[in-house]
Amino acid sequence: MIAAVGATVAGAAVLVAPGIAQADSSAVPAASQVKIQGKYYFNTWRNAYSYEGRNVNTPKKGILWAGRNYFYCQAQGQDHHDDAGNKNTWWAKTDDDNGNRNVWVSATAFSVGGNYEPIPGLPKC
Repeated sequence: MIAAVGATVAGAAVLVAPGIAQADSSAVPAASQVKIQGKYYFNTWRNAYSYEGRNVNTPKKGILWAGRNYFYCQAQGQDHHDDAGNKNTWWAKTDDDNGNRNVWVSATAFSVGGNYEPIPGLPKC
């Protein structure tokens, strides 16, 4: 998501790295997740800290802004609770909006899934 160019996929903003061909948006299904070039795109409903590990006690690395973001996979980690009452032990690996690569974001930021459930459609690491 560093030096990214905006594109539209299924009516949502998607960041595409320069030099990478963009998928024809008419060919992309309107779903909660979309897979493009090995990345799974999901909506996050709030800004979320990214962490070095799947644990809030590991160093914070940056921020993932609310909206359409890509993720690689998910794995279980430390229990995380947010201010809205969401709870989860699942964490998703991504690259944050500060340029940190392979960092982790709590599943509590996702617009899909429920408390203590994995993110539907995102493969396990």
